[in-house]
Amino acid sequence: MGFRNRELASMAGRISTREGVPNKSTNEVRRAFQLLVENNLPKMQKDLDSLEPKDRIKFMLDMAKFILPQLQSISIDDLREQEAQGFNVLTINLKNGSNDSNSI
Repeated sequence: MGFRNRELASMAGRISTREGVPNKSTNEVRRAFQLLVENNLPKMQKDLDSLEPKDRIKFMLDMAKFILPQLQSISIDDLREQEAQGFNVLTINLKNGSNDSNSI
């Protein structure tokens, strides 16, 4: 009985998460939210204009999380693992412009 349940669960997973097939409910929610924002743009702009500059910037940064893709952080161990797998890893050290060797 256990094997059959695993087999059915595996089949269901393959059917429900087909690569390249968009999630219908997610798309519907995104479209509804987009319409909500579009229909309230004048009010949102007025509210945004009434904020202090620091609050306005905070709001914009918070909203950017929903619009722009986020960069994924990576650890030194991840870099070493990638190098071990044959990937070429490029490391960039940012300096503050002085002769001082501290990275920013």
